[in-house]
Amino acid sequence: MTEAAQDLAGRLRELKDRSGLSFGALAQRLHVGTSTLHRYCSGEAVPAEFAVLDRFGRVCGATREEMLALHRAWLIADAARTRGAEPPPAEEAPTPAPDASAETSGRSRGRLVAAAVAVAVLVAGGGVALAAALAGDDDPTEQTGNSAGTSSAEGVLSATVRSDIWEAGCDHSYLVDRPPAQVPEPPVEADAAAWAQPLGAVDAGRTIVEVTLAGPGDEPVVLQGLTVRVDQRRDPLGWNVYAMSLGCGGALTPASFAVDLDQPRPVARARSGADGENRLPAVTFPLRVSRTDPVVLRVVATTAGCDCDWYLELPWASGGRSGILRIDDAGRPFRTSGTTSKPYGFSEAWAR
Repeated sequence: MTEAAQDLAGRLRELKDRSGLSFGALAQRLHVGTSTLHRYCSGEAVPAEFAVLDRFGRVCGATREEMLALHRAWLIADAARTRGAEPPPAEEAPTPAPDASAETSGRSRGRLVAAAVAVAVLVAGGGVALAAALAGDDDPTEQTGNSAGTSSAEGVLSATVRSDIWEAGCDHSYLVDRPPAQVPEPPVEADAAAWAQPLGAVDAGRTIVEVTLAGPGDEPVVLQGLTVRVDQRRDPLGWNVYAMSLGCGGALTPASFAVDLDQPRPVARARSGADGENRLPAVTFPLRVSRTDPVVLRVVATTAGCDCDWYLELPWASGGRSGILRIDDAGRPFRTSGTTSKPYGFSEAWAR
């Protein structure tokens, strides 16, 4: 159990105790198991998505400031869980007022617009690695990603990338070159990578990538934009399509960058999100990140007409240095394919 997980659990217990709700009543409202909720509140587990903690805070009557602190604590605990090591401790301090150069950097992944957390939005499952290529004033240096899903650009910018993300935690489809009898039942989102990789599954029509970025110190790193690179285009795969859910939905739609891979030159277009009737502003560059102000970028790439290999590039600058961070799948491009058949859905067996 990391110190970050203990800090997050302490905040959850404080909110729960104040609400007067039992674990059973709270779990029922959050649509999670009671034992799972016990593990979150004891620090034995960290949720793969903030959405469940966003609901937790709302049900328990958390204030805006408490939600900001909860989101910050989750980001740090999730990073430690992903790479299996404790990150540098973040200094606890009142939420600073945004200045003119950073007022657009605060974005909420859940229901908040968080200047202190600097969330830019969104893309759980197992860790996906990152390759970083530096360019600019320094000698070019290339770092390959690792299985823990983290990498750093010469100690200037650290990043964690995940691409086994499902819309609303349940809506996703995969292309698998196997008949239904040879495809196991669908997993929960947290186990998506372990399910998909042995099957050679490919994202069907949509890939969601989530990148968590932070600087190692208090000196800010400025993120200057997001570029989409398509490495290869092929005709859509003719494999069977398997839907992970018969249907789901929710009031939360995180802000994100939308990428249409079918365009000749795809671009990442910022789009706003919504939490019920509350609008979540779209993300705009430049963005500032540091050790205490991480940023989470969510990219939603879609295609109907190609089997595409693609990756992202993120230019950055800090203290007279600059470079380009390549964001991909463990040194390989992400892969997303359009579909040519109706998907199978799982009840007790795959059926159409």
